[in-house]
Amino acid sequence: MLIARPYPLKKDMRCALTHMEKMAFLKKFRCIAGTIALFFLTFFLCYVSSHLRLPLVLSMFWIVNAVVAGIFVRYPSTHRPINYLACALAMFLNDYLFSGGLSSVILINLANIIFIAVVALGLRSLWRSHTDQLTPKQVLILFPVCLTASLLAGTWGGIVSAGGGSLTDNLLNIALWVSEQFSTGLMILPLILSFKRSQKFIWQRTSVLAVLSVPILSLGAALISGPGSIVFPLPVLIWCALVLPVFVSALVTFLVGILEIMMVYENLIGEHLVDSPLEIMTLVSIRLGVAAMVLTPFMVSVTIDAVKTLNRRLEIRANTDFLTQLLSRAGLFEKLGEIPLSAGQTVGLILFDIDFFKAINDNFGHQAGDSVLSELGYILRRDYKEQFYISRFGGEEFALIARDISAEQLYQQAEALRLRVARHDFSLTDRSLSITISLGLEVGSANNNEEWTQLITRLVSKADSRLYLSKAEGRNLTTPDWSEGSPAFSDRTPT
Repeated sequence: MLIARPYPLKKDMRCALTHMEKMAFLKKFRCIAGTIALFFLTFFLCYVSSHLRLPLVLSMFWIVNAVVAGIFVRYPSTHRPINYLACALAMFLNDYLFSGGLSSVILINLANIIFIAVVALGLRSLWRSHTDQLTPKQVLILFPVCLTASLLAGTWGGIVSAGGGSLTDNLLNIALWVSEQFSTGLMILPLILSFKRSQKFIWQRTSVLAVLSVPILSLGAALISGPGSIVFPLPVLIWCALVLPVFVSALVTFLVGILEIMMVYENLIGEHLVDSPLEIMTLVSIRLGVAAMVLTPFMVSVTIDAVKTLNRRLEIRANTDFLTQLLSRAGLFEKLGEIPLSAGQTVGLILFDIDFFKAINDNFGHQAGDSVLSELGYILRRDYKEQFYISRFGGEEFALIARDISAEQLYQQAEALRLRVARHDFSLTDRSLSITISLGLEVGSANNNEEWTQLITRLVSKADSRLYLSKAEGRNLTTPDWSEGSPAFSDRTPT
């Protein structure tokens, strides 16, 4: 009979409630801290962008919109109305302090909020927050979303900031707004969306050469000048996209894009920019050209990264046994093929299989057999992965291969494995099960010009005969390579 124990239950409930309250408080605190941080980040970026304004034109780079939109897309938990309000207040405060005119400040900064909202809402449904892996589909949608956001924000901002001027002034203002937001957005958003906390990358000669070639072609663009010179760095940017990680490639492209627009302002490339509508439209054209140029290597980089990821997954599927997560037979030979094999090198092989495995399937079902194989695979990965290359050779048969090991050391390792398995209780759905294994060993040396496949095939042939000898003599035994003709192994009994 069950006896109710109210006091411990109440205590447990109080502990659970306390934990939940702590978690709720921490979540609320993080939200508030994030909102405050976003306010100051927005204010700082507005301040920096405001001081990049030049005569007749708007800010050279109004980076705040793309940065905030990228944060909202990359970290969906930050995409909340309170954060929109914090960003708007920071923008209003910056313009009020340094520009004046509260009513015009509010109207102009609505354009910034429009851009942020359109990008965040347009990309939110395609961004998977559980992974850092970008897809080509996301890059394809980035162009129309950023263009739509730039058109809407630029139209509003251009009309409001023109102050009711002529139609030509309004159109020029709109063109400046749209081109600046579009080019800046396509330079910054890939950088934020592709950022990863850990970048596992080994620099190679081709990677270094690609990066070093970037300033050379950029310098060539400045020396030759002309409208077409802005695409000079494109081939080397595509080269970077092929050999560098996505984020590093996006960073290089971002720096090149900024450098080119700055060189346009300094009249180093493109047409000479003076205070006339014709030259302003030239600036707009160059900005749009830069926007198209920076997206191309990003698309290439993301596509290459997706192909590499797919190839890695296919390689894992081909070379890894799904049930045990060990190397398959083909995967073992593939892995060993990557390791140099010199003549005379000593290689040891432990070949074993599970005793009476068919009886486990017959008596407890194939699910129980799969459970035993899976748990055995876990034990082998956890305890023996450092010393051996481990493979599920087929069915209930496993192989462990070690380099530079003596016959005595291999026998000690094999006996430890046999005892480890025999003493382990394998968990089934409604019970535990004990199993034993029988092992055959072989240690050999590589011959001249012998490959891994030939060596392992030779070792397996001998170890397999000793494995069957272990089974014939009662199972749960280890038969080493020195056992043939040795009286010490003629009357063994399982332990």
